[in-house]
Amino acid sequence: MRNTFAQAKRIWQQFSHDPRTVVMFIVAPILVLWLFSAMLSAPAGDPVIAAVNLPDPVVTALEDVATVRILPQAEADAQLAANDIDAIVSLSGKTLSVKVEGSNASATGRTLNAIQTALKSMAATQQTNLPTLEVSYLHGSADWTSFDFFGPVFIGIFIFVFVFITAGMSLVTERTGGTMERLLVSPIKPWQLVAGYCLGFGAVTVVQSGIVLWACISLIGFPNAGNIGYVILITFSMAMVSMTLGLLVSALARTAFQVIQLMILLVVPQILLSGIFDLTNAPMWMRILNRCFPISHGADALRGVMLRGDGLSAIAGNLGILWAFAIAFFILATMSFSSRRTK
Repeated sequence: MRNTFAQAKRIWQQFSHDPRTVVMFIVAPILVLWLFSAMLSAPAGDPVIAAVNLPDPVVTALEDVATVRILPQAEADAQLAANDIDAIVSLSGKTLSVKVEGSNASATGRTLNAIQTALKSMAATQQTNLPTLEVSYLHGSADWTSFDFFGPVFIGIFIFVFVFITAGMSLVTERTGGTMERLLVSPIKPWQLVAGYCLGFGAVTVVQSGIVLWACISLIGFPNAGNIGYVILITFSMAMVSMTLGLLVSALARTAFQVIQLMILLVVPQILLSGIFDLTNAPMWMRILNRCFPISHGADALRGVMLRGDGLSAIAGNLGILWAFAIAFFILATMSFSSRRTK
């Protein structure tokens, strides 16, 4: 029994001598749970519908269940293509035409339910027959499910997380094995060391991205309405951001345990705010954070290509932001290795 308590005392002393681990051990789960609470407390957003040449009674009924914008046809089409609205509603004779954006099955279902509720309410109030509802899709189809909308995000998240863990753990392993110390005292420059890791892992991630995408599209059945080359480019860009971030974290962490803790602190909040949850009615600070994280930009680009068939010009902004993060993390990792060499 004495040996058991001695072993427990040794572990407690290790924690007491490493306050950074203690802080992350407490702060990380609190931060994640707080983000969960803030996101799940936000109410679901109302559908945004463009009314084109609709009678006043129909517009009034729709306003009870959705946000309605009275727009000309051309502007409504432009906003639907830009994903600024959920549907366009117009009336032709006794047929109510509804054109939905379609890439998000949950939003589409919510929008159609709201329109049907409004029509039933109007028919009951005015004692008239329900108009015939004709639904068309800008993207996707009625067969798409909610998972089809989240699939591209999951692809980006899993590639980001696995590359981060691989890069972070590899350097920690080399440090504990003494390889890193030998490299730091060699003539190799810090930027060459980091670049070598990026080149080595980069070649592996190209193969990984190709195999994962092939499996997701061919075996699992993820939809892809765009150019597969653009999808590979986006996932490779996300992998480079994750790799350079993993190199930076591994340069700062002393143990593999600290790499995992820093992943919870730096990566998990990005996953939660990447688009898995609807942030339409979330607090403003949360929506701002969403725009500050690289995973969010990668997820937006993947959704744009795979669900809407976006071209290179549409995803260029998100790609530029991803590579800006990669370059920034590369520079910080190089500076960290330089400081280690001078110690």
